[in-house]
Amino acid sequence: MTKTILIVFLSLQSFLFAGNYLAQRQITTIQNIISDTIFQRYEKAISRCDSLKKENPQSPVGYFFHAATLQSRMMDYEDYTDIEVFFSLTQKAIALSRADIKTYPENSWPLFFLGGAIGYEAMVRGRNNQLFHAFKDGWSSINALQKALKLDSTNYDIYLGIGTYKYYRSQLSKYLKWLPFVADEREQGKKMIRQAIRAGKFTRPAAINGLFWILVKEDHFAEAEKLINLAVSEHPGSRFFLWGQAKINLKQEKWQQALHCYKKILATYHNENVKSGFNEMQCHTSLAEIYFNLGDFSQAIRSARHALEMKISPYLKKRAKPIKKRAREFLKKAEKQAS
Repeated sequence: MTKTILIVFLSLQSFLFAGNYLAQRQITTIQNIISDTIFQRYEKAISRCDSLKKENPQSPVGYFFHAATLQSRMMDYEDYTDIEVFFSLTQKAIALSRADIKTYPENSWPLFFLGGAIGYEAMVRGRNNQLFHAFKDGWSSINALQKALKLDSTNYDIYLGIGTYKYYRSQLSKYLKWLPFVADEREQGKKMIRQAIRAGKFTRPAAINGLFWILVKEDHFAEAEKLINLAVSEHPGSRFFLWGQAKINLKQEKWQQALHCYKKILATYHNENVKSGFNEMQCHTSLAEIYFNLGDFSQAIRSARHALEMKISPYLKKRAKPIKKRAREFLKKAEKQAS
């Protein structure tokens, strides 16, 4: 479960230095929304968003952060029942941001809101395999962010969104033949993310998270582990980073550490009384692999069967197929060893 979900959201803390664009009380509310979302306090975050909308219904701020909170919750729970509400909020934020661009032509923040809102739509569509639409939205998002960067090249928080787009566009262009020729900008993308880590005022957690998943993809496990352990220590209790810690332990075959992480993830859902069939399926499939490699074949069988019994929304069935295939493989292997 790749948690790129924080990359754009946390970078928008840069609006705290938006000059006269935001009032101090709005700044305080936004800080609290971001904190609530990082630590899965979604209802409290949404309540704060509602107060922003009520206070200034012609500003994109409340609508934008409401959409951001819903996106985080949808991807954290893998529950997309709020997707139509999400898109209505992003469209409202886009329309109001465009109005503010005319009102504040020299201010980079309305452009940043515009690019961020379109970027949220692109991420949700890409995650649900609507790749053509996602790339179209992604290009529009980056155009807005690049215009914002021209207005303020010293805002290194902007580098995170642009760098992430450059990396993944280059990565996916190898597999999507309908894309026009795209130069390989993966190294440039990583460089921009590292700039955000070093010099961004507020994007450090998001930039670390984004770079972490890139390093895992490239099998640079030592640096990835260092990054994610730092993020977990800075944000204890945040499930977003715990997924990364579980993944890097699994990749490095640190079975006991991985076992602890996946059990902890499951416990957080249970403690919050949240049903997340897709994520629980992922956890139990990884637990089946871990128990198999620890030689506990009976537990591996139970975990694999538990994964295969999880009820998955029809919306997620395509994404669930490779995970279920992996669960069946470990079930078969464990049964063979146990017989």
